[in-house]
Amino acid sequence: MTENIKRIGVLTISGLFILANCFALFKEFYYLPILSGGLVLVFLAIYRIDWLIYLMALVTPFSILIENDKMSLGISIPSELIMIVLTLLFLVKLISEIRWEKAYWKHPITIAIFFYLFWMLITSITSEMPLVSLKFLTSKLWFIGSSFFMLIYLIKDNPKRAITFFNLHAISLAIVVILITIKHAQTGFSDHGLHWIQKPYYNDHTAYGAVLAFMLPFSVCFFFLPENKNWQRTLYLILTLIFLFGLYFSFSRAAWLSAIGALGVYFLIRWRIKFSWFVLGATIIGIFFFKFSDDILYQLGKNKQDSSATFEEHIRSIGNIRTDASNVERLNRWFAAFGMIEERPVVGWGPGTYQFNYAPFQKNKYKTIITTNFGDGGNAHSEFIGPCAESGFIGLFSVLALMIIVLYTGITTLIKTKDKTLRLLTLAATLALISYYIHGTMNNFLDTDKLSLPFWGAFAIITVISITRKQEEKNSKTKQIS
Repeated sequence: MTENIKRIGVLTISGLFILANCFALFKEFYYLPILSGGLVLVFLAIYRIDWLIYLMALVTPFSILIENDKMSLGISIPSELIMIVLTLLFLVKLISEIRWEKAYWKHPITIAIFFYLFWMLITSITSEMPLVSLKFLTSKLWFIGSSFFMLIYLIKDNPKRAITFFNLHAISLAIVVILITIKHAQTGFSDHGLHWIQKPYYNDHTAYGAVLAFMLPFSVCFFFLPENKNWQRTLYLILTLIFLFGLYFSFSRAAWLSAIGALGVYFLIRWRIKFSWFVLGATIIGIFFFKFSDDILYQLGKNKQDSSATFEEHIRSIGNIRTDASNVERLNRWFAAFGMIEERPVVGWGPGTYQFNYAPFQKNKYKTIITTNFGDGGNAHSEFIGPCAESGFIGLFSVLALMIIVLYTGITTLIKTKDKTLRLLTLAATLALISYYIHGTMNNFLDTDKLSLPFWGAFAIITVISITRKQEEKNSKTKQIS
């Protein structure tokens, strides 16, 4: 009887709490919802950290960027607030408990992340704009603290919790895709105006396409989880179809290529192609493009196919560097970055400062109708060229080291792990990262919460499962000896 009274009391208070906030929103009195949200975060931070981590995954696709131009500040609400709280909790636990197994601190992925952050700190100090760089570094800290370290805290004792984490994120993203698709349908699915259709959830169609390409491996791999019931398989099938539909109508050519590239790598993994061969092949292709870059640019310059709502024409427009404004502007950003790198090859211009410094390095022949000289045109459109311009060649090395170590760990863990569920989790995380790194040659979105959460979450999955596999292997050998 007492238990029932408690439940009724909790439900009544919760109902009144929700109604009061709904009424406040209706009356446009926003202080109460903000205060209520803060109280909920405090409660979860004290009593249910796991729920707070899951909440972060759930709300990120719905989060909206709030900017203050006067203070040059921007924060995504509510996702980044939760990320900040979780990062602070991680630091508190680190100081108070100190229970983290040495295996996690000594893991190559963790060491690579620390080096990546360390060099970012150094180049923030030497930055052309130290305040901008330190703000950029701070946001990186809460992205990684919440989505990597705190996700490890959640799943290290049970890696299968990562399934729930990515399920919540996928379902939330699917709802956003449906909302955006409804808006897009009202334009007749025209490719015009794609930079506003995805708002307020995504700044443009390329970021939207990137996250859909990233999440596809998860929905596909989760379909084959051995513990699935029929309704779960149906859910994953529906999610996959929604993501494919959204990916197609994102009209993001880079996202299409990244999804196809990830599928190609899947077959290489399935055929047991050695990782060293994979790296060698990628290196040869890179050298080839560098060696014959002038000839390739000349041939691409003959392509006059602009972006189009037609799939075939849109694909052909990828190689148009003559009249397609998007492609020519991307070249403009790259060549500007090369000029910046040439001038400061060691420490670069400072993390997050590219957009404020690239204007003088632009070449007239690559300027387009969307070119700007006011420091409001965004980044270098590359996860590799951008860090090199901002943090020098050592910064580029830290990014490449991260990529090679996590992909090598993912592929070797996938091959050696016996548990089917863990193998599928590792496969999903590895293919998702491959899709993003392919996309990262043409765009960069890791300065946003939308891509940082699943990206660093995939790092956490690979790290935990690789350690779990080694510990199980060690325990098995110990039993055999005894």
